[in-house]
Amino acid sequence: MNLLRGQLSHTAERALGIALFLFAWATLAAVIAKPQILPGPAVVAETLYTARTTFAEAALRSFVRVAVGWGAAVVLAVPIGWAMGAVPLMNRELSRFIALLRPIPPFAWLPLLLIWVGIGDTSAWLICFVAAVFPILSYARAGVAEAQPALLQAARNLGAGGLSLAVRVQVPAALPMTFTGLRSGWILAWMSLVAAELAGADGGLGQLILDARNLVRPDLAIGGMAVIGALAASSASLLGGLERRVPGCG
Repeated sequence: MNLLRGQLSHTAERALGIALFLFAWATLAAVIAKPQILPGPAVVAETLYTARTTFAEAALRSFVRVAVGWGAAVVLAVPIGWAMGAVPLMNRELSRFIALLRPIPPFAWLPLLLIWVGIGDTSAWLICFVAAVFPILSYARAGVAEAQPALLQAARNLGAGGLSLAVRVQVPAALPMTFTGLRSGWILAWMSLVAAELAGADGGLGQLILDARNLVRPDLAIGGMAVIGALAASSASLLGGLERRVPGCG
């Protein structure tokens, strides 16, 4: 019962926040009174409806690009992060290499990727991969490395050690932080995708926003931004729901 009340309270807070944002937006648009500069929520909603097919096609292309890049990052970063957390020597050696690459913004890779693979889906996938891989790896490593010492000692007293200790104790203990990394990587992949699409990828929400600039259509641009925000936030919430279903993470 208390859990249900907490969920309802959280939903009400989110609804109130959205309502206040829309009210402030509509008020500011009415004060400016120039739809070519800042269209109101009603104008953007109408654009989203009338161009729904265009938005849907662009959203699908962008979603697939993010999913491919993020998925590749998960496959690579999660096992490496867990291994780094469990093996101090591996952590020390790889941390030096990662420390050189992690501060480089994903956008800085874009010119080089365009030279290597050209304009298109591949460069967008790689940008999303670069954006997602480091937070996923870092959280996965920290989850294993920061497992409670008492829990590890108890497992050792029961005879666990080596690979058995890592698989049965450290990795399950690392799942909550690993899921945090998955969500962070997902959001960062979405943020970076727009830059890749603005640089010339065929289709997608980033390209739609660029077209809106060329057409002087702020309603189209804001609509694209709204779709990006909604897709990223809702899919990240799905990851959170999946996390709650995993034993030990709920």
